[in-house]
Amino acid sequence: MDDLKTNIAETLAREMKTPIEIGSDAAGALRRIALPPNWNLREYDDSKYLAAPLRKTATIRLRTVEDFVSYVKRHGSLTDSTIWCEADYPQGKVSFLAILNDNGEDPEKAAWRDHRAHFSPEFSEEWKRWIGLHKKAMSQIEFAAFLEENSKDIAGPTDGENLPTGAQMLEMALAFEATQDYRFKSAVRLQNGGQNLSFVQDDDDATLQRMQLFERFSIGIPVFRNGDAYRVDARLRYRQRDAKLTFHYELIRFDKVLEAAANGVITSIREQTGNPFFFGDPFAQ
Repeated sequence: MDDLKTNIAETLAREMKTPIEIGSDAAGALRRIALPPNWNLREYDDSKYLAAPLRKTATIRLRTVEDFVSYVKRHGSLTDSTIWCEADYPQGKVSFLAILNDNGEDPEKAAWRDHRAHFSPEFSEEWKRWIGLHKKAMSQIEFAAFLEENSKDIAGPTDGENLPTGAQMLEMALAFEATQDYRFKSAVRLQNGGQNLSFVQDDDDATLQRMQLFERFSIGIPVFRNGDAYRVDARLRYRQRDAKLTFHYELIRFDKVLEAAANGVITSIREQTGNPFFFGDPFAQ
């Protein structure tokens, strides 16, 4: 049998000098051509020369939830399109992916899954500023400048809370600036949870300056651009080194605030599209 196959191959190679088409698919614009002298089979996809593509494919990114929903409704279907959400709230990440030609419920019918729309909600400038310096040490003057620049974000107390107002935080920032060239001397904790910081110049008690440091404060900022504002609580901390202070703040469970804001986006997408919705990675290996 092997000798017969060899003889046939040798005869074809000797007698047939031009390429021949084998099993081409005219409807799919796919040509399969056997090329001499060794008769290698080559495939050529000519679909790019057709008047229109054979099916929809795309990978796009949308900038707003409204555009994401509109694209899904325009190009998808309730039976063959799915939406996926990947969220890592402690890492500050949330994104959505719509697969417009996903596998449907019929186990005998597979789909290409290559028409996709991505959407990641854009964070507000306020959120990016406060998250960007979360737990980052700042000098006295740097911290004062930051508070002045963003004092409008201070939410202030509600329901009798013992938290500073925006004006009080601004006053604290100005006191930081006034004592930037002074040496830190001591701190006394107050009953309201704050501290009185004492500064002197050249060890001269006659130059003693005091200021109140608030231990906690709250901000009210939108998480996403053009979105609703959310309250975020923060702790204020300082460290002493060589009679100088550095300051930082810690946003308390900001991941829960991000989760609450993301849940609003998730609800909007689910209700407006009606597509099957999943949490996870649709292309995990």
